[in-house]
Amino acid sequence: MIIKGGDFLVDAALRLNKISGINQVLIGATFVSIATTLPEVFVSIFAVAAGNHGIAVGNAVGSMICNVALVLALYITFLPTKVSRRGIYGKSVYLFVVTLLVFLFTANLKIGWFEGAVLLLLFGFFLVLNIKQAYDETPIVQPVCQETTPSCKRKNITAIAFGFLAGQLMLCLGAFLLVDHGERLATSFGISATVVGLTAIAVGTSMPELVTCITSIRRKSSGLALGNVIGSNIISCTLLLGISSVIGDLRGTFTVSQSTFLISIPFLLLLYIVAIVPMLLRRRTFRWQGVALLTLYAIYVGYLVVTQPI
Repeated sequence: MIIKGGDFLVDAALRLNKISGINQVLIGATFVSIATTLPEVFVSIFAVAAGNHGIAVGNAVGSMICNVALVLALYITFLPTKVSRRGIYGKSVYLFVVTLLVFLFTANLKIGWFEGAVLLLLFGFFLVLNIKQAYDETPIVQPVCQETTPSCKRKNITAIAFGFLAGQLMLCLGAFLLVDHGERLATSFGISATVVGLTAIAVGTSMPELVTCITSIRRKSSGLALGNVIGSNIISCTLLLGISSVIGDLRGTFTVSQSTFLISIPFLLLLYIVAIVPMLLRRRTFRWQGVALLTLYAIYVGYLVVTQPI
């Protein structure tokens, strides 16, 4: 349901581009990244509402780790390519900054509503920058759809509305089931909710990004997976953790585990260094990066399993 819900949302966005003429880059730079991050957002909201902060934080950080060390790693391994430094420099720096900020916010093992509000403001700023960049770099195209009859317009609007509604409902229900059964599995096997969030649920909610990555590999679409992963991780860092911490703090205290602060977030920063720094220095991706990221992810998951008391 999460995968198909994301598909419905993206298809609705593409249809909107076709009949309205709104810049496809503008829609993709904002809507696609948000759409593929919605599963993580819904999962964290449901987890916080249920008082399970471990799954909420684990899902957020785990999804970012999964996006880089699994999704982007697969893309780099199978399709190493040249990249534009100008295209990724600003977003990469922004990603490092917001991740470091989250690391500092979690130093006291909690994130308050004020820190959450700051993260939400940073998400709004990122959104504005994306829209401005899309407008500056790509001219608005004319509508492709030449069907202007009232019945055609109603049909297209109905299809877009259905896509948005179906996508949102499927994402919402899928996220609820994922949190509910993930928590049950954690309880049944004696595994902490944070570990479940960092691994199984994180991989599940990263499926839209993984589908986008596989599609990019098939179509040899340079830069699509990279842009989606960077955008999704910025949104996870700002919107997802921002909403979760505001809701969680209003209901008590939004706590963060010590292992998340000392291990998972620093590990995420290490992944960014391996994945992004060579791109900025050499203006291309290398297959060794993908192999290194996959190896690091295997070590990380193995560490979580070995150190988890059962």
